[in-house]
Amino acid sequence: MNNRRQFLKQGTSGIALSVMPHWLLADSHRISPKRRDWLRMRAAEDDDVLSKARQDIPQIRMSDMEIQLLASNGKPVKHTPVEIVQQRHSFSFGDCNPDMDKIFRQEGADSEKLRQYRRLFSDALNTVNATCYWTERPRNNMAKTEEYQGEPYYDGFANTVDWGNANGLTVKGHPLFWPVEKAIPEWLKRYDYPTQLKFLEVRLRQLVGRFKGKVKVWDAVNEMLWEPALKNLSKRQWPHFENVDDMADYISFVMQIVRSEDADAVYTLNDYGLELPWPKPLKSNTGIDVTPQLQRQRYIELIQRLRTTGHHPNALGLQCHDGWQKPADQMAFYSEMAKAGLPLHVTEFWAKTDHLKKSGIKGTAVNGDFITERFENSNAPVYTQAQIDLLQADFVEQYLTCAFGHPSVEAFIFWGFMGMGVEWKVDDSTSYELKPVYHRVKKLIHEQWKTNLKLETNGDGMLRFKAFHGDYTVRYPLINGGPMSAAASFTTGAASKGNLRLETII
Repeated sequence: MNNRRQFLKQGTSGIALSVMPHWLLADSHRISPKRRDWLRMRAAEDDDVLSKARQDIPQIRMSDMEIQLLASNGKPVKHTPVEIVQQRHSFSFGDCNPDMDKIFRQEGADSEKLRQYRRLFSDALNTVNATCYWTERPRNNMAKTEEYQGEPYYDGFANTVDWGNANGLTVKGHPLFWPVEKAIPEWLKRYDYPTQLKFLEVRLRQLVGRFKGKVKVWDAVNEMLWEPALKNLSKRQWPHFENVDDMADYISFVMQIVRSEDADAVYTLNDYGLELPWPKPLKSNTGIDVTPQLQRQRYIELIQRLRTTGHHPNALGLQCHDGWQKPADQMAFYSEMAKAGLPLHVTEFWAKTDHLKKSGIKGTAVNGDFITERFENSNAPVYTQAQIDLLQADFVEQYLTCAFGHPSVEAFIFWGFMGMGVEWKVDDSTSYELKPVYHRVKKLIHEQWKTNLKLETNGDGMLRFKAFHGDYTVRYPLINGGPMSAAASFTTGAASKGNLRLETII
């Protein structure tokens, strides 16, 4: 393992005990009774953490609301039916869009598949992470905005941005700067470092300035804990530990420029390898043993250093490619990273299932925290595809619930939700099948974690209820017994007092 791609591909995987369903434990006759009892005990411990996360969600994500409806003459609107309709969440639930951009580039903006893809996307999520790599070579068919000098190409990115805004989605851009060799155009390397910085500044100003007000969140710098500063790119030896002062120097440069173009956008840093122990030891270019704990410490130290420059990010981005994490470990991870004093964004989450497809193996053990069972004389896969799909959906629900149930997390962006949730029958066809992950996530966001109420005002024209943070419409009948008509709107959030007086036109 000598590069980022191999690291992510071979990252720790295993069945989190909390998502080991009872039907698998009961039917796994090849697991010893003692082992089965141990698994159930550990699963119960994680169930407690998951249950607490569910219980905390109303306290963290909802506000007690008190609304008085007044007629135009100032009198309360008494005993009148009212609908409280949540239009959008304040919390970002999103996915990255490489496939969406690929369909645009290969089939065009009027592609039937693109329209179908986007409909499914927006039916489930409220945020789109639009890709805008400077370049991305050689393996990925990603959106490259200036692979050839002097030929910027923003068509795909702009199309996604416009579509997202037109359909009420929050748009995020990824990434403004990624200091890895494959994401730096070859033409840039002909110039000295001061000139390279000038070209970087032009890129930053073009993107952020052009899409000001349309792109609300940017991954400003990507994966700096593993990569060199631009001036040291030729010395890259992955994993490359850049010293904190050099990281802070170029990140401050980026932050100062982008904020001068759009001071209202949210800018994050984004990094990986922070969650779970890895299957193989790593040494950095400086000879230091690399561990997730060390990378967490370096990340927090970097934020502290950036505070002294006045150019720290608005939020801390946490990639989550490392494996199937237990609820207790996930919540502890968030609490530790929150010590940086910034909101947390889960920026790239996927739930790999390769470990579930291996013959003769049930999971992978990491420090005794995951299930490990090896079976002799077994050439058949341990799980059917239907079981794998259910396990994946269970884990995604667990992971998303814990993130939503932690007070420091403000956004959750998948990296491949559409890939996990939608199976296209043929690459260029619009025929598809929705998988368990899609249904499970949509139900959480649009049913369990959404407020839609039918109430009646009391004798004082008052309504009292609890609502998830977000934007709302209050609907009431213009004439008693008539159809509901949008009367007013309000927004509730963690800082709102929850006491509103809305004047109607009754």
